[in-house]
Amino acid sequence: MENTSNFEFRYNCPLCKEKSQLNIFYNGDIRSGGLGSPLVSGYKVLQCGKCDLVFLDKIPANIQEFYEGDSYRENFDYQIDVVSLQKKFDHEQNSRISRIGVERMRGKVVADFGCGPGIFIDAIARVDGSTIVVEPSIKYREFLSARGHRCFSYAHELLQELGPEVDIAVSFDAVEHVPDCLGFIESIHASLKPGGYFYLSMPNIEDMLRFINPEKYNPFYFQVSHVNYFSAKTAANLLSLAGFVEVSIDFLHKYKIENVFRWLSQGSPGAFNCGEIFDRSFHDTYVANIERLGISSHLFLTAKKSPL
Repeated sequence: MENTSNFEFRYNCPLCKEKSQLNIFYNGDIRSGGLGSPLVSGYKVLQCGKCDLVFLDKIPANIQEFYEGDSYRENFDYQIDVVSLQKKFDHEQNSRISRIGVERMRGKVVADFGCGPGIFIDAIARVDGSTIVVEPSIKYREFLSARGHRCFSYAHELLQELGPEVDIAVSFDAVEHVPDCLGFIESIHASLKPGGYFYLSMPNIEDMLRFINPEKYNPFYFQVSHVNYFSAKTAANLLSLAGFVEVSIDFLHKYKIENVFRWLSQGSPGAFNCGEIFDRSFHDTYVANIERLGISSHLFLTAKKSPL
């Protein structure tokens, strides 16, 4: 039995603050770390009956230290050096950049909130006027500062020093880690200039694999570092409550059909040897239809701060 003194229990919805309409969404083992890590028990995944947000019932009491040090990357990526992480995640930047558009970032102040090793912001560094990163990891801030990016640990530090000076804000695969998801998005809204744009992406709780193989996939999908889980509805609601307007919902799928075969045959993520049955055209069609149906691995939202 885990020591409950090491946790903070969440009795209120982190989005709408409701506390009387919380229902159990999933009650079973969840993942403790990266791929292949042991499952752990003792957590409940709750859903708010008012706004539908899904979230873990408890979070580590030392969660800030977890992200400021090396623990997160060591436990979930099994590596912390930037070169290794670039090799692992470089390919994900292509779809992000194409959805935003280089022309929209050219000559602008771009800020990446929860950027990790800064793979996206490094990829677009030559097209914008200046780059800002907001990242709690001390090691990554030191690396990114040496690369010429202006660095802050948290959004409130950016606001205190610069005020609303950001033209384009992005945050990819970060908000699901933040206990106060609404406060996090509100701080991004505050950092933007009037009329500035925000691009937000996170895992989609309506991922098709949760419906195809829930017995195997749910214990993998739910994990101790993801304290919030979003559908298209709750993600759009999050942006609206934070003050954003012109919220647009899109879907982003990161994985090939071989991953589905792997889950169906072996009940785990990874590659599945299909020989040369599927070509790039098939893959592009498959991904386009998964995104069209809204059952993709990730959500991708665009929003705007209202002009003065």
